[in-house]
Amino acid sequence: MKIRHILLGLFAMLAIAFMQPLMTFLGGLTLLISVGALIFRDMSSSDQDAMERRVLNWLRRARAGSAPGIHLPTASHPPISAAPAEPAMPAERIRHRRSQPTPPSES
Repeated sequence: MKIRHILLGLFAMLAIAFMQPLMTFLGGLTLLISVGALIFRDMSSSDQDAMERRVLNWLRRARAGSAPGIHLPTASHPPISAAPAEPAMPAERIRHRRSQPTPPSES
């Protein structure tokens, strides 16, 4: 047997072993997200706003906890720009037209 055949057989066994748990996990995750979306849709707008605020606060706490040395800028002082004071370049590059071949002259 060639090494290629052994590797193909090994990859097939690994795919069989790991694909079913992965598909089960993704299917379960899809089911949970869709049920959550249906429940969220049926809530009143004030309850939806409260839920959005709760999730936003949770995300802010998680983000602040992951980088303890970084502080978010406050409104008391404007942020300092690290970029030098140069005139702003246009966001779009200038495209040059290709020169069109001149049509043959009719004489």
